[in-house]
Amino acid sequence: MINLSKLAELAKDSSATGRKGLIGALTDMFVGAGKERDEQISLLFGDIVLKVLGQLEEETRMILAKRVCHEEDAPHELMVKLGNDSISVAEPVLEHSPALTSDDLVDIASNASMSHLGAIAGRKTVDKAVTTVLVDRGDSKVLKRVAENEGAEFADSSFLKLVEKARSDESIQSALVNRPDLPEEAAHALLPFLTDALKERITALGADNTLVNLLAQRAATEVAARAHKLDDAREESNALINDVLGNKTRIDDAVTSFARADRTAELGMLLAKVSDLPPAAVSQLLFSASDKPLIILCRANGVTAEAYKDILTMRARRLRIGGLELNAAIQRYAALSEEGAKRSLETLKKSGASFGLKTEEETRKRPKPKVKRATAFAASR
Repeated sequence: MINLSKLAELAKDSSATGRKGLIGALTDMFVGAGKERDEQISLLFGDIVLKVLGQLEEETRMILAKRVCHEEDAPHELMVKLGNDSISVAEPVLEHSPALTSDDLVDIASNASMSHLGAIAGRKTVDKAVTTVLVDRGDSKVLKRVAENEGAEFADSSFLKLVEKARSDESIQSALVNRPDLPEEAAHALLPFLTDALKERITALGADNTLVNLLAQRAATEVAARAHKLDDAREESNALINDVLGNKTRIDDAVTSFARADRTAELGMLLAKVSDLPPAAVSQLLFSASDKPLIILCRANGVTAEAYKDILTMRARRLRIGGLELNAAIQRYAALSEEGAKRSLETLKKSGASFGLKTEEETRKRPKPKVKRATAFAASR
């Protein structure tokens, strides 16, 4: 161990090199004593270093910070000053020093640079008071680092702020997804803007994860909501069709509503019921190559040319019909009178032709054609 006379000699040299040598010797003495060091050595080290700290070059302060940053009984005032120094000096102290208290870290984090906050965010443990300041002031890098820190504790309000700041930052979202301590309220707030990739990753986290359970609940709710929506839509459609049959609603209104929403099944059902025809057969007419049967059906039931254009637009989307064909279809519709269409419909219904289309049940019942047995040429003569 260096003796006091040697220290006194080093202290007389006020040059940068002399100060560097003095600090090096004092640090050797302090660190070398280890856990066996007595209070006198700690006080001597702290007192002398603090007096000359302002005269030290940054490189010397950096070396000092790195050597004492892990010491539990390092002089408190010295560590606070080093923690408030430039980031190259402060970083190891802020990240590792056990001598810094929560209050020290809160004070530093409240005023220091983002780099200082990032160093604090990487400490082995970070209590709620400190993370509150980090979340309030931190930029994306700080927030990501503290969210990834398993030793960081957050108040529920800080978690909510962190989630809000993660709305447009997938890196923070990714860090939050892995936190087992994410409270349910924050998890609810996080779910809506998670990417599909992150949602897939959540499913592999285990059943005890809050986000896993919320995703499962949300999936079940969405399925139930879709089923309920389909039931409601089916009821609304049936009610609209019944209103048309009861002359409470114009057929044009129902045709337009179904065609514009691309609800082909409902449109087919509507036209089938007003025409007293099999629904399966009528549904086929909506997208058959020939529009003649559809024209007869719509004209006979009083569908105006304006409402029929909505049906044509729906057909055009499915069949890729161009503008010239659409104009021709409109002209064909205008050329057929409603009375003529009614006569054609009745004739076809009486013949049982159903426009030449059969339901699946009728197809199954149709007898198979007899196979004519081949006859020898001589016998047929």
